[in-house]
Amino acid sequence: MDYSRWSKRALIERLQNLDKLVGEQGPATSTDIVMATALSEDPTAPKRKRPPVRFDFANFPKRKVAFKFSYFGWAYHGLARQGNALESEEKRLIESEFPTIEGEVFRALASCKLIEDESSCDYSRCGRTDRGVSGFGQVIALYVRSAGQFITEEQAEAELAKGTDASRITRDEQNGGRAVLLPLPERELPYVNMLNKTLPPAIRILAWSPVKADFDARFSCRSRFYRYFFSEEGLDIDAMKEAARKYLGQHDFRNFCRLDPAKQITNFERNVLGIDINPVAAQVPFVGNGRSAQGRWWQLELRGTAFLWHQVRCMMAILFHVGQGLEEPSIVDKMLDVENMDGKPEYEMACDVPLVLADCAFDATDVQWIHLRNPGHDFGNMAGLDRAISNEWGQLNTRAVIASALLQNLRSTAVPMLSETKERAEQLGLAPWAQCRDRLIQSELATRSRIVLGGGDVRNIRDYQPMAKRRRADPVHLRNKAWFERKGDSKRVKATAEPDD
Repeated sequence: MDYSRWSKRALIERLQNLDKLVGEQGPATSTDIVMATALSEDPTAPKRKRPPVRFDFANFPKRKVAFKFSYFGWAYHGLARQGNALESEEKRLIESEFPTIEGEVFRALASCKLIEDESSCDYSRCGRTDRGVSGFGQVIALYVRSAGQFITEEQAEAELAKGTDASRITRDEQNGGRAVLLPLPERELPYVNMLNKTLPPAIRILAWSPVKADFDARFSCRSRFYRYFFSEEGLDIDAMKEAARKYLGQHDFRNFCRLDPAKQITNFERNVLGIDINPVAAQVPFVGNGRSAQGRWWQLELRGTAFLWHQVRCMMAILFHVGQGLEEPSIVDKMLDVENMDGKPEYEMACDVPLVLADCAFDATDVQWIHLRNPGHDFGNMAGLDRAISNEWGQLNTRAVIASALLQNLRSTAVPMLSETKERAEQLGLAPWAQCRDRLIQSELATRSRIVLGGGDVRNIRDYQPMAKRRRADPVHLRNKAWFERKGDSKRVKATAEPDD
């Protein structure tokens, strides 16, 4: 019999009649029961959703770890999130419209159930990078869920008695002071894989390390290492190297940073531990010609204990001025002499995109990076990272090649040469735009200056004013005083020497 077109009511009546028949004829067969059960279910009725299972963090111990990670910063509004990015719908909306690196990281941590919330995980970061700036070795530290187990004090003593490393037994406040037996690294949760499966491709966890409870990613750091990539076109590299060496050592860098009066900073002394300008190992061809100045790439390599806000980009801007012959290398000495130049001259800082926080250095006793879950047995983490970063590189490189091909087409286009008369222009005929462009640039340079800012940014100005003669900002103590009188102590931000670009 075809029941497919029967109504629910008719099917129920049919089942009731069958029940009476079964009652008169004895126990029902298995076929009868299955058929009756199938007919009793309404296939069109919406399925009931199972209630979500609440993840109880109280059942799992926590441990403090450090994560080393990389990111391409040009798609984000800086590293630092604005407050707790996940605490409210309003904050989540702001984070979605103005995404940050930390916002993505915290979303991944929450999605993997590694943290319960942002405010209780004892979070710290090593260096705060601005919008557009990338990182190769950024470091954060926080408490995350562990595969360890809670144990009694008697069990803790027994573990120590049989030779268990004492560092594996912790009694952190995050665990209410309870004893926790931490697993060996190869038995710990696969933090790198877990997070990289959730994070966007532009952000990659590179390694993790167990750290002590008092470890702070910012204050435990011994030095930060930055790189700034730039093309050689139009620059005197030797002059830039001479100027760069003047930054080395302990100096007052108030003329090489962006001042925030809200922090009321009075100490601008920073120590540059090392600085140099070196060629990029792999030459990057430009329009198929790797031998041109446009195709030779260099990198400023800068190591220091801490940096002021936008310090690296301001230092690089002055080096660009020197490289173009607009300033002598001695301008660095003059700007470091804050007694004679007590106000910062007006100048535009270098572009953000070529800047990279390349590494953060720690004592070997504080951090031991774990790149592989099972060292000596597999390359899982490294192979996955290589694939992900290679994919990113491939996509970006493809775009660069396409743009280069378009530029090559444009510069090979034949155009009439310039002449005083139309007849003379006809006699000269056509020439590739690349040839005409070079002549145009030379004629423009005779009447105006081109200011290179890095990352492809160039400013054309008619009359260049030497740095030492430019209008200057008020001295720091006057700017701090003016802000304090206007805003008052209630809005004062705690002064920090937080590393920044």
